Amino acid sequence: MSSETSLFETELSELLRRVARWEAPEGVGILSVYLDRRPQATGERPEHRTGDTVLKDRLRQIEHSLGVRGPALESFRGDAERVHAAVAAASPAAEGLAIFSCSAAGLFESIEAPAPFENQVVYDRYPRLYQLARLLDEYETAVVAVADTNTLRLFVVRGERIAEMPGKDEDPYNYQMRSTSGMNEHRFRRHVENHRREFAEEAAKLIEQLCEQERATRLIIAGDEVALHHLREALPESLTRRVTEGEFHIDIRAGLEHVRRTVEHFLLQTEDDQSQHTADILVGEVEEGDLGVAGYDRTKAALELGAADVVVIDDAYEPAERKDELARLAAATGARVEVVREHHGLRALGGVGAILRYRLALPE
Repeated sequence: MSSETSLFETELSELLRRVARWEAPEGVGILSVYLDRRPQATGERPEHRTGDTVLKDRLRQIEHSLGVRGPALESFRGDAERVHAAVAAASPAAEGLAIFSCSAAGLFESIEAPAPFENQVVYDRYPRLYQLARLLDEYETAVVAVADTNTLRLFVVRGERIAEMPGKDEDPYNYQMRSTSGMNEHRFRRHVENHRREFAEEAAKLIEQLCEQERATRLIIAGDEVALHHLREALPESLTRRVTEGEFHIDIRAGLEHVRRTVEHFLLQTEDDQSQHTADILVGEVEEGDLGVAGYDRTKAALELGAADVVVIDDAYEPAERKDELARLAAATGARVEVVREHHGLRALGGVGAILRYRLALPE
């Protein structure tokens, strides 16, 4: 997992802000494309990507809807050509691809994603940005540290991807033979304890460096209880706040897939808990009539006035065009989007709302 991958969230956030400011010129549209680039796992054509079929069909439908001539058709054909070129040049490792194009306006942006998108091809006045906002909300980097008293293994986990990074390993037998000859039992025990603390301090520094390098928002530690006790004491406060608590049974010799499967559930649950908590805050603010608004119209108005801090959206909210519009306005005004699933309080409020930066008087 390269250092370039660690910059993905920044790249995604900046792309959202740039594209959110675009509006198609009169008479033409912006082509928004989201593709699932994963090859089929089964079937007669195992290398076929379903997104390719969706793209081909939708581009044909859109072109037919634009008539036989005119600026919209001319701009769209330029868009289609650039989209096909971007798809052909996409990395085979990318599971998702998003493209935004308007030849008449000089807009062309694309991003390869480590997670698949839902296939979507839309030609409209404004770019469709909900899927990007949802990916930014859910995309998270976690560092996993597995330790015993002489070994530290480090992993970086992003979604379904995992990579092992350089850790630290000492041979306890060679260390003992070099350093403990001639000691009595008391001195030996003190020496071992000091060594464990020193190892934990060195391990904590490596973990801190990796978390900063990869911009990790979560830290999971697992392994030998004695080692973890010293490691927790050695971690700086900036890292202890990122530690995800849980029972993680990972052997120091565990393979990559075992580590990934072990932590995946906890990371998903942590993200869900966070989104549920945000929705709870919104519901409370709305009920108190203080720093919260609910419903599409009031949420949109708060965004247009720059008063929205966090936009909370039920992932099942319909129509989808409204989610795209709220995501676009959020990106343009610097508001964060929190995607929530199955929160009864949020659904009772209409499925969307915003936590405000300041009190706002809106017409009922």
